[in-house]
Amino acid sequence: MINNQQEIATPDINNTKARKVRSHSLTFGTTKWLTYAGVYSALAIAMKLIGQYLTLTPSFKITLIYVIWLMASATLGAIGGSAVCFTSDVLGAIIVPKGAMNPYLIIGNVLYGIIGALVFRYFPIKNYAVKFIAAGIACTLFCTCIANSLALFYSYKYYQTLTFWQYFVAYRALQPVVAIINIAITVGMIPLMTRLNLLPPLRKTKKDGEENNDA
Repeated sequence: MINNQQEIATPDINNTKARKVRSHSLTFGTTKWLTYAGVYSALAIAMKLIGQYLTLTPSFKITLIYVIWLMASATLGAIGGSAVCFTSDVLGAIIVPKGAMNPYLIIGNVLYGIIGALVFRYFPIKNYAVKFIAAGIACTLFCTCIANSLALFYSYKYYQTLTFWQYFVAYRALQPVVAIINIAITVGMIPLMTRLNLLPPLRKTKKDGEENNDA
């Protein structure tokens, strides 16, 4: 009888720890998720405003906003990442207007959050640094170099005198350099994001599980 009472009174330490970890995870819609979405948006707006004053040409600016967008995409998922990209892009343009907002640029920037999140989550190599590099390359290629370049190419009517690739070489060739700087800084932020328990757990494949069982 005494043993039964002791067993009932003994807390399940493992379950308690598991619940504690889950309570601190960035689950969609939770208070922590919303808080970080707001923080990322504010930081991205700050980076966008700084970039507005470091604009060298109408289609080239020095910015670190991609660091925040990559972090938001990886930690908040596609919905949160795209929301941060949209919010920071639109509000930044409203706070410091530089002409009419380009809806095609907004679409390209929203895609940055979606593509970044999907590549980070599903890229098969289970390493945070590799995932961030892959996500950054994919976003740079499809969003910055293609979608946004096309938006600016047609908005500023460069097509009247140049082909797209002539325009890209003349005005957008340094964008990959900016992207590399942003990706490198993001990779350097991995230890901080890990300590804050922001990054999703690395998913194990079935093969990994079989190897662990054999061991």
